[in-house]
Amino acid sequence: MANQYSQFTYDAATVLKATGLVAASVDGSIIDLGEGLFDGFLVIDVSAIEVATGDERYTVSVEGSSVAAMTSLSVCLAKKVLGNVVVPMDDATGIGRFVVPFRNEENGVLKRYVRLSTLVAGTIATGINFSAFLAKRS
Repeated sequence: MANQYSQFTYDAATVLKATGLVAASVDGSIIDLGEGLFDGFLVIDVSAIEVATGDERYTVSVEGSSVAAMTSLSVCLAKKVLGNVVVPMDDATGIGRFVVPFRNEENGVLKRYVRLSTLVAGTIATGINFSAFLAKRS
């Protein structure tokens, strides 16, 4: 039986990050989800991840705001920590697809503007290669 979350409808309008390498912390472009509730998933596809040193950590977050420029009222709406996530390190996160439930509402307030934020920490030589998009819940 296939995993019910393994396939998603891809919509170019909800792409938060195209495939590419990230070796330093970065915020992505802001996208407008519109006036309504967006209930779905943050889908992260990791094709390469550096974990050789044992202290690499990559925190991938969806930030949301009701302010178009995201200069205020921003909150973290979804987050996935990848890399060496436990101390002492038992098992580092590898490549693959990671799915995080997501909605653009917090405490009754819709956050129509969202962006992907990637926080990179540790001894980084090559970093993480991934893409990310939002998929509506069916």
